[in-house]
Amino acid sequence: MVPETKQMTIPELIDAIVPYIRKERYSDCYISGLKQCFNQFEKYCAEQKITQLTAETVQQFLLDRYGLQPGTVDRRLSQKIRAMDMLSDFQHCGAIMTRRSLDKIFPAPFVDTAEAYFVHMKNAYAQPNTIASHRKTVFRFTDFINNRGVESYSQLDLDDINAFIKIILCNYSKASAQCYFSVLRAFLRYLHESEVTEEDFSQKVVSVPGARQTAHLPSTLTVEQIDSVLNCVDRESPMGKRDYALLLLVSRLGLRASDVRNLKVEDICWKTHEIRITQVKTKEPLVLPLPTDVGWAIIDYLKNARPISEASEIFLRVVPPYISLKNPDNVLIRYMREANIPYTRLTHHGLHILRHSLATHMLDQDIDITTIQGVLGHLNIETTKKYIGINVRQLKECTLEVDLV
Repeated sequence: MVPETKQMTIPELIDAIVPYIRKERYSDCYISGLKQCFNQFEKYCAEQKITQLTAETVQQFLLDRYGLQPGTVDRRLSQKIRAMDMLSDFQHCGAIMTRRSLDKIFPAPFVDTAEAYFVHMKNAYAQPNTIASHRKTVFRFTDFINNRGVESYSQLDLDDINAFIKIILCNYSKASAQCYFSVLRAFLRYLHESEVTEEDFSQKVVSVPGARQTAHLPSTLTVEQIDSVLNCVDRESPMGKRDYALLLLVSRLGLRASDVRNLKVEDICWKTHEIRITQVKTKEPLVLPLPTDVGWAIIDYLKNARPISEASEIFLRVVPPYISLKNPDNVLIRYMREANIPYTRLTHHGLHILRHSLATHMLDQDIDITTIQGVLGHLNIETTKKYIGINVRQLKECTLEVDLV
């Protein structure tokens, strides 16, 4: 296993990382680009009389040298950002966390057990999105320990776990890190319960202080902005008919993206003007009134635009194969941009924008929170309070002053 590096000066760090990169068989052209960035960073630090690598120094370098604001992404500077990530990874754990796409297989020593874990999740009725999230984290974890020289799960030790934890904390927000660690605990617990590892390392994975407090709620749109989005839809085209029905449905009823994707014709009771579904996320039934305009929009799509298909879901792709629309979030994103409404992935969450907007507008209309809970399909009213941002401080601000008699 690669030992964790001691704190090096920046010149020492650069001298050490270049041979490591060569050993990892990166191309000569790619290494040349990295070295150019390393040299620019070393020169910058020498001018600023900075000797140690810190996240603040990296951010300031990218801002001063390339004009990259903290928290933003610029594809043109991807190699510069990657070079700085490599230095940070190497400083903290003596290895580099690769950014390979998830369609590549897991490292050979770890793939069978990892795939068995995902089958275990499926048998426990985990949702596909949940399994995909776990696959992402387990991939990065196994890829990371493989780069550290770990050849099997039985060789895992606490230093490997802590090195991965440290690199996640250095590269992600508290809320994202907490998600990574939650998955890591579950996977490590599975390894122990399956007798793959003798020690239960899941108990060693730290919690991130303040992670829940840093999580942000989805942004909201005003009624006027929602109207602008809907007005951008070409309701004469097949795609437009689908998109209009989908957006109107979510803006009026606040369905989750997973429930929109899974919505079937038999879920609509036309006689009683109701939508009756079993929620994908909670497995709980939900009955909502079907507004007249939403009903007519869905009928227009079903009669005049929906492709002929064996798929049972209502909303399908407009080009072959005619299967369920996999990412309905993109529908809203497209029309927000057409309506010149800024969409920033750091503060918005796809169709959840409309879901959160509906809840906020209902609250503004003094609709009882239990009614909002019912519409959103929350099992616990505390979830609804958190979702619409109600907290003790806000409640105190809303209290009325009563004159003493």
